[in-house]
Amino acid sequence: MHHLRITTLIVPGVVALLFAGALFTASPDLYLIAITIGVAEIGVEAFQKIRTGNWSLDYVAFLAMLLAVLTHEYVAGTVIALMYTGGEALEAYASRRAEASLANLLARIPKTAIMKKAGGKTEEIRLADVPTEATIVVRGGELVPLDGFLSSESAVLNLANLTGESMTETVTEGAAVKSGSVNAGEAFDLVVSGTLATSTYAKIVDLVKNAEQDRAPFVRLTAEANLPFTLITFCIAGGAYLLTGDLGRVLAVLVIATPCPLIIAAPVAFIGGLSRAAGRNIIVKTPTALETVARVTTIFFDKTGTLTLGAPELTNITLMTTSMTENQVLSLAAALEFHSIHPLARAIIAEAKKHNFTPAPAHEVTEILGSGIDGRIDGHSVSIRQAPEEHHHEGGISLLLTEDEKSLAVFHFADVLKDNAKELIVGLVKNGYKVVVLTGDRKENAKTIFNGLAVGICADCTPEDKYRIVDEARSRGETVAMVGDGLNDAPALAKSDVGIVFSGTENSASIEAADVAVLGHDVALIHELFSFSKRSVRIARESVYAGIGLSTIGMFIAAFGFIPPVTGAILQEGIDVAVIVNALRAAFKPRT
Repeated sequence: MHHLRITTLIVPGVVALLFAGALFTASPDLYLIAITIGVAEIGVEAFQKIRTGNWSLDYVAFLAMLLAVLTHEYVAGTVIALMYTGGEALEAYASRRAEASLANLLARIPKTAIMKKAGGKTEEIRLADVPTEATIVVRGGELVPLDGFLSSESAVLNLANLTGESMTETVTEGAAVKSGSVNAGEAFDLVVSGTLATSTYAKIVDLVKNAEQDRAPFVRLTAEANLPFTLITFCIAGGAYLLTGDLGRVLAVLVIATPCPLIIAAPVAFIGGLSRAAGRNIIVKTPTALETVARVTTIFFDKTGTLTLGAPELTNITLMTTSMTENQVLSLAAALEFHSIHPLARAIIAEAKKHNFTPAPAHEVTEILGSGIDGRIDGHSVSIRQAPEEHHHEGGISLLLTEDEKSLAVFHFADVLKDNAKELIVGLVKNGYKVVVLTGDRKENAKTIFNGLAVGICADCTPEDKYRIVDEARSRGETVAMVGDGLNDAPALAKSDVGIVFSGTENSASIEAADVAVLGHDVALIHELFSFSKRSVRIARESVYAGIGLSTIGMFIAAFGFIPPVTGAILQEGIDVAVIVNALRAAFKPRT
């Protein structure tokens, strides 16, 4: 995690003030204080990096400042200190990120449960204290806090947290109910099996924790050039000293070698990429995430709510009578479903609104969640029930509309691809990405939706399955992006090399587990994210290697005594300006 520390921003300011004061007063003490601050910053940062196996070019700057003190080249040493601390502040700014926590995951779990006692009495008790085989009451709209078995006659559950699928499921007495599902109907009784610690919901939380802790260290672009450039620097500096014994030449070489293109230019390019992405409602949390996106080879997509709309849509109507038109049966169904809050009812109402007609009023409406809805319209008894199996379409849900027990029409519902989703998948595959869909839905349903598209499909996936599949892909050496939108995706988002979440939902748990948040639901922004990242990395790479090339030329000239240390520091600043100007291109739209 990156944190924007106040001290990180203050340090370069203090060094700059000391430098200005030293130039004005010619006080060597002010130079020494500024250099000491730079050395201390490098020492602390280097120690932390060495502990994680990250060897950086900061040691060149460290040696250059020490040598500047030994040779009394204070101006050169202070320039390096200012350059280094300023670069660190810039990197910290680019990496600003709020602490990602699991607080919102845990906050959704009720802290207490209503437990039934002998004699029909109830008692509110802490979840951690609920014993196995106790009976608890889960009220309508509540998240099921513990695993158990249904002891009521029936219950209507929303399993989106666990499977990602938006369709509700009706279960009957004795059915296993997992924690994390939501009661979408009336209150029901649940006989608890296990404890809070062993519950399904708690396991999802643990998966996210483990994934965050087990992420492999990422080798950044700047680290790729560290070792070869450091070796070149030491060879040139060492050769200059062996041939001449002049520490001034060694210092001049080290000053020019101070890796500003890596310390400053790369972060500038990534800040530019982050800025452009933010302008398109794509929030990339760190520069490292932007780099990682550019290296991705495999993209896993959640299906429901990510590539599809995530809510059932009325796809077509099958008429079972010749006496009525589609608009007439739709109006009749809308009149009845106007009184329901079921997702399928909302789909019927939405379709009716497209036709701009006002349904007749329905009276004596009764609804049994999970069963159907009945009422009277213009004196006729109208009902909507689950359609018989022979009327179902593959990959969806079908409802039967009857009037006075006569079948009028079958309404077919399905989750459908978002606008641009097909174009996105085709474009990603064309560009060489391996695309796989992970879904809690049945395989035949997913195949129907993605028919004709070159994607792999892993169906009937639990959060644990998604986590495992992502982990296996990474163990094969693939750089993995996971794109999702729900709690059930959070473990896989956290386990992937880069997690990308659509944040149009209210599920902040998945947002915290991800590295990139796409505001809204436009899947075309995924293509833009990959485009921004690749361009930013390309520009950063140009800046880094151009800076290294110019520095290498300068080092050779300095080794022959043509560039003194102070001039070398000024020359290095000129190189910095050149590569930073180039890096700034990442913030602007490329010319077409």
